[in-house]
Formats: sequence, C-alpha cells, structure tokens
Amino acid sequence: MDLLLTAAKEYSKLLGKIYQYTLETGVVIQVEFAPGYFHHLLGLQKLTDIPAIIKNPRAYIYRSIINGKIVLEDILKSKYFDEIESRLKHFPQINRLIEFEKIIVDFNPSLIKSKLTKADYILFKRSNDNMFLNLFLMADDANDNKQIPLTFLPEPTGYYIYKQKILKIISMSETLRVATRNKW
Repeated sequence: MDLLLTAAKEYSKLLGKIYQYTLETGVVIQVEFAPGYFHHLLGLQKLTDIPAIIKNPRAYIYRSIINGKIVLEDILKSKYFDEIESRLKHFPQINRLIEFEKIIVDFNPSLIKSKLTKADYILFKRSNDNMFLNLFLMADDANDNKQIPLTFLPEPTGYYIYKQKILKIISMSETLRVATRNKW
C-alpha cells in the first residue's frame, strides 16, 4: 500500500467523531475532522504542479486518494514533493495524536516568526522517531466551541512550542457526530 493511501486510511478513522479535550484550566475544546481538511493537513496544496491536486475541490482530493484515483506515484512527480515528504511520512501516526497530553493555548506566532496566524491551539506529541508532531487548530466560524484542523507539521526541534503557553490535557473523550446534510 502506498504511503499516501495509508495516510488517507488512517485519517478516515478520525472522521465522523468529535474529540473533546478538557484542559487543566477547566476549558473544554472540541475538535472535528472532515475530508476537506485532509489535503491541507498533508500540505498537498503546495504541489502546484500536479493538476489533479490544484483543479479539484478539497473533499474530492481525499475521496480520490481513498478510491485510488490519486496515488503516491502521482504526487512524487511534483518538484515540490520534498516540502511535504515529512508530513506524509509521519501522518500515519495521526491516530496517536488524538491522545495528546499537552496543548498550546493562545498560540502566539510572533514568538517564533510563524505565518500560522490563524492557529489558536497546537496539540503536540512526540512521534515514534522523536519528532514533534504538531496539529494546529483554529476556531470554526460556525461554532465557537469547536476547533478544526488547520495544518499538521512534524518538526525535529520543538520550534513551534518555544515560549508558548502549554497546558495539560486532563481528559479526552470522543463521540459520534450527528449527521447533518451537506456537511462534507
């Protein structure tokens, strides 16, 4: 199985659920994953020289990968592949990420000169090979209590957590999302 399909199948295990994290301050945040977020989490939007990626809607890209219409061989042709290679390599650990122990709250991108100005939180954990796996979250405009995945960035040094406010997660639960028409 190719690494791209593996990443999509691991991501599919997160769909249809709402993950609720209770922080040590008593604040509760909810995180929900959807097919349309997958392409950005992997950084596929960076592959501007792959027509199947740039010409199709985001949710279609996820479904095309699951259905075998877009495969690893297709994206390996991109001259920008090296920009997403680490994400792709570490993304199959995404299911470990829901079991976070710590979270950065009120992410301040100016502390590290980051362009991720929309991020509110970062869930992070060490990978099997000791990389920092960072899942950036931003507020869902439609629901104040919900956060949606913004991007996923593996990083060897802990750069994104430097000088940030870190809190412990004291509990995590998951519930099935109530289906709504045209959500995905």
